[in-house]
Order: sequence, then C-alpha cells, then structure tokens
Amino acid sequence: MTINAQTHAILLLTTHLGKQTEVKPLTTSEWGRFAAWLRSQQFQPEQLLSHQLPQLLSEWSDPNISLERIQRLLDRAAALGFALEKWQRAGIWVIIRSDPRYPQQLKQRLKQLAPPVLFGCGNSELLNTGGIAVVGSRHSTAAELEWTAQLGTTLANHGAVVVSGGARGVDQAVMQAGLAANGQVVGILADSLLKTSLAATYRQALQQHQLVLVSPFNPEAGFDVGNAMGRNKYIYCLADAAIVVNSTPNKGGTWHGALENLKAQWVPLWVKPNAAASSGNAALLKQGAQTLVEPIADLSQLINHPVMLEAAPLSLFDLLPVESNPAPIVAKPAITDLPVTINFYQLFLDYLEQTAKTPLTIEQIMQSLQLTKPQVSEWLKRAIEAGYVVKINKPVRYHWCANTKI
Repeated sequence: MTINAQTHAILLLTTHLGKQTEVKPLTTSEWGRFAAWLRSQQFQPEQLLSHQLPQLLSEWSDPNISLERIQRLLDRAAALGFALEKWQRAGIWVIIRSDPRYPQQLKQRLKQLAPPVLFGCGNSELLNTGGIAVVGSRHSTAAELEWTAQLGTTLANHGAVVVSGGARGVDQAVMQAGLAANGQVVGILADSLLKTSLAATYRQALQQHQLVLVSPFNPEAGFDVGNAMGRNKYIYCLADAAIVVNSTPNKGGTWHGALENLKAQWVPLWVKPNAAASSGNAALLKQGAQTLVEPIADLSQLINHPVMLEAAPLSLFDLLPVESNPAPIVAKPAITDLPVTINFYQLFLDYLEQTAKTPLTIEQIMQSLQLTKPQVSEWLKRAIEAGYVVKINKPVRYHWCANTKI
C-alpha cells in the first residue's frame, strides 16, 4: 500500500493499532484542534515525522495533547507498517480529509468533526453519490426484515444508492436486497472491516464495483458500543434522506442516531408507520420525523425538504499556498512516500529498538505486532545473528542490545 507522508503522519496520530493501548490516539475532536493549530502555523503534518518535534511544537499547548503523547504516537511506525501490509493484502485502502475521494458531505456537514481517516474497500466513488440511508434494530422480526428487503429492492430499482451500517438485522437485510437487485450500496461499519471485506457475502459485489465498505476505525477493531453510536452520524451525513424501519424509544443506537439527525437537520427523516405504544417510530414522529407513505413512486418524495449545504470548507492541509510554507526544518528528511514493498524486517528491528529495552517474550512481541510465531521466530533469529538482540533463558526473553546501532 503506497501512502504519502501526510497520510502516514495522520494515521500514526489518530489510529488505534492492534493491542498497543499504552498511548491513546487523538480523538476526532482532538485531531480537529491540533490540525487547526498546525494549519494556523503553516505547518504540514508530515513535518512531525522529523526529529525536531520539540522545536516544531514549541508554541503548542493543550492540556490533553502533550508533546510526549504526540511523540509516542509517532514512534509507532513499525506497528503501522505491519498493519498496512496486512490491510493491503485484503484490498483495503486509506483516505484522509484532504484526499479528493473523501466524501464531501462529511466535511460539509460535520466540518472539523469529520473523521480524519477513512478505511475502506470497494468502489470509493460511491462515497460521493449521496443515497437513501436505511437504519433499524439488530433485533427485528421476520416481518420487519421482509419489509426491509422489499424496501432495498425498491430503492435499487429507482436507482438510489442504499446507505446503511452493515450490522445484522435491518442493515444487512437492506444492503443485501439492494445488491441482489443490481443496485449500489454504501456500508459504514463500526467494526470488523477487514473480516467483512473478506466475507463471501460481499465478495462479488465488491469485485463488480456495486459496493463500498468504509469505516473510520481500525479495520481489525472489534465491536464497541461507543464506536457503533459514533458512526451513526456518518450514515446520515453520507445520504440525502433516511428511513427508520424500527426503533426503541430512549434506547439503542437507532433511536439516538435518529434524534441526532433531527437535531442537526442533516437530512429528512422518515419512519415506517407503527402505532404501537412501544415503538420508537411513533415517538420519532413527535420529534419531527415524517411518516413514510408507500408505495414509493418517486425518490423526490423522500428528499422533499433538501438540506442546504454550505460550500465545502477548506480541507485541512490541502490548500496551503506553496509560497507561504515555512523554510524546511533541518532534520532527518521526512518520508515522502512509503513504497509498495516495505522492508518489514527493518520495521521489526525499529520496533524492538523502541520496546525491547526491557526483555520481551516472543508471545508479547507476537501480540503487540499481531504476527505469527514462525515469522517472529525467523526475524528474531536474524536479529540475534546480526547482534541486535540477545536471547535470555529461564524464562526465554529477548533483549535489545543497548549499544547497537541499526
């Protein structure tokens, strides 16, 4: 996977990498503050890859984003390299906010709260087409899922891109129905992008450019309630209108996501008719949603109150005038591109130099880098023979030679 230095720096600062949890990546709001400051100083993120970080950030001050935290995040280059290699094999790509493929509606509607990085696979052009979002409960009845599938078929037959969240229940039902009707689908996942991208369910649709799966979270991240709640806004913001199949009042992601959309007025919100007292759909009508009238004869009836979008704001770092750039800092040259063929053994040595100053077991190294035992064993053998690492027995551990220079 080829990425430029700007993407490299932003990934290091904002992305969780496996089980390395000793330092917390910048949240979307934290990155927004930091990115805005960098731009105000006419700095580019890739300059952070130099050895002159204290000099570069001498005027930076934030109670939650310390210089030490930034440095520790940037020191994860080895772990990021291994992750990128794994994601590349699965066909996963990475885009940042200044990338022309990045969905403009996210920047227009969320501004600095738009996620700094999106991971995805499939047809990235679908991210900028709009569409109809369909959301609902993971725990739906057979009748609700049948209605959802019919809706997905109808939307596809009308030429609408189906936008949903990829979760079991309503999300998967509408996505699979849309694809089966030869429609196009956008899935915004809260977890397991890598696993989902390799699943047989979506393989053909990905190959035929009918589908894009995208996530603002590490492609290997497992389910997390906070992530699932946080990604709901992206479903609405990538669409032109939204339909709620079912919801539970005052409970669950569907309900809270719908309320968030109604408050922000990103897109018109429609609900499947349900007069039951226990239905959140009836409660959403009282909050400003509209009743979906069937049959859907024309998509314009769904987008009946178009939300006015402001002109796309300047993307962070992509419009900085060349003549206003500061003189380059004298330091180790920043990486301008990571080649497709990365020297992973060298990254492995970089990782050991940073972390194995205290002896590590092979299991600790495997867990941290998410590598297989044969691969770690082979590289440890090479490192020992080259004099970079010393093997300690009883118990077996591996220690970086303090005076060794790579």
